[in-house]
Amino acid sequence: MTNFEVADSAADDGSVHGLLWPRPGFLRKLFRRADPIRWLRSSAQCAVGIGLCCVFAIVGAASNFDLSTASLVYLLVVVVFALYCGFWQASVVSMVAILCEIYFFAPPTYSFRIAEGRHVFAILAFETIALAVSRLSASERESARASQQMRVKIQRLYAVSRGALLLCMSESVERQLAELILKEFQLEGVAIFNGLNGAMETAGEWARAHEALRSALRLRSCQPLQASPGTLHAELRSKDGYAGVVVVIGDVQQLALDSLASLLALTLERHRAFVKEGESEAARRTEELRSTVLDGLAHAFKTPLTIIRAASSGLLEAGHLDSVQTELTSMIDEQSERLNELATRLLQTARMESAHLSLHRETLDAGALLHEVVDRFRARGAESVDDAPFLSPISIKVSEPMLALSADHEMLRSTLGELLDNAAKYSSAGTRITLAATRRNHELLFSIHNWGKVILPADRRRIFERFYRSPEQRHHAPGTGIGLSVAHRAAAAHQGHIWVTSSEQEGTTFHLSLPMTPLHQQAGGMLEDKALSNR
Repeated sequence: MTNFEVADSAADDGSVHGLLWPRPGFLRKLFRRADPIRWLRSSAQCAVGIGLCCVFAIVGAASNFDLSTASLVYLLVVVVFALYCGFWQASVVSMVAILCEIYFFAPPTYSFRIAEGRHVFAILAFETIALAVSRLSASERESARASQQMRVKIQRLYAVSRGALLLCMSESVERQLAELILKEFQLEGVAIFNGLNGAMETAGEWARAHEALRSALRLRSCQPLQASPGTLHAELRSKDGYAGVVVVIGDVQQLALDSLASLLALTLERHRAFVKEGESEAARRTEELRSTVLDGLAHAFKTPLTIIRAASSGLLEAGHLDSVQTELTSMIDEQSERLNELATRLLQTARMESAHLSLHRETLDAGALLHEVVDRFRARGAESVDDAPFLSPISIKVSEPMLALSADHEMLRSTLGELLDNAAKYSSAGTRITLAATRRNHELLFSIHNWGKVILPADRRRIFERFYRSPEQRHHAPGTGIGLSVAHRAAAAHQGHIWVTSSEQEGTTFHLSLPMTPLHQQAGGMLEDKALSNR
């Protein structure tokens, strides 16, 4: 069925609107669209009606029926034909009935001349009533057919929507939808192009729409499909815009196809969300596996590293080594310490990624904590052979004498130490590093500032990802890409935030914002204050 046939199917049976108010070129289109079987059926119905009129005329004339009786009987015949055959057939029967009334029942009988004017008005009244009844009957039949079509459409859409909820998301959704639509709408062929991922699937016979569909997919437009005979199409639209095309071959209305296209767009959008969720779950499991591997490796390295460092330290303390041996032993001791530190960071990373991370909170003084971090940093510098990263002057600024917060002492000290290490590695030689702590509303803000190369805006979020190192800084200083990711996870565990600002004029500053008391304690305190105020 072509687009024109679908749009004009309401007038195919000779309904009132198509017959009494024809559109331009109606007869030409009518004969061009003529269905031989339908015409034969209509012609047979008209022939039966004409035969009934003639039979009744002969019987009525033999029984001496008057004009009023004949009119009632003929009106009954016209109404029956209007109800069961259609307006066109009822109109033909009514015209034949008028001729029979004039010839057989209106005086003088057996002629087409009407002697009395009242008989003329009676016949005209009969024809008017017959046409009016036929029109009403045809309208009722058309309304009933439209209601039936709407009911079937709703049932089919419901069946498709129910089937769409039961799709297997791990298989081709486009193919499943095409087969489902083909079955429920009883079509010849269905083709679906998913503009969200570029997939295309077909079902049934769709060779006629093949080339047009290919062109439409290349151009992301439905214009090529308009020239394809026997097909209907609709674009799929999601909240992001173009989502694809659906093309069907078969008997379906454009309105139903548009509704179907909306349903398909929602289903494809749901499938995309499902795929993204699966990818996120796979990434999460990969991270869990990696954390488990890192934890196992770190534990496996700890024991041999401890033995190596104990042996190297014992050799250095025992003496009796020449200068070369002393230098080599010192290098072994230093590198084993570095490996031990790396293993410790790996363990911290595994602990941070654990789903059962628990904090050992205690009340800490921010100023004392910063001094402890700096002292440990300088102690490491004194033991290191390469003391270049430890030569930058360090200053501490605390806005108040006593800034208390509730936090995990070991985790927070390690986080601040990592930020200080990072600032020392990337500072310009001889420039000052500043550690500061200040109160901001109910939060305590730590900041570590240094002067060095600017961190690009594109890297300011990614540097907190595990194992990521900026291409600009990768060869400037040694590192593993673990420390800042651990700091980010520690901030999140304390219900805080960490971020970085960097510019040529103001240098680089890492900010760590933590609530001075846990959020649940803050909420409890606010409820207690409210209760006291109500009293």
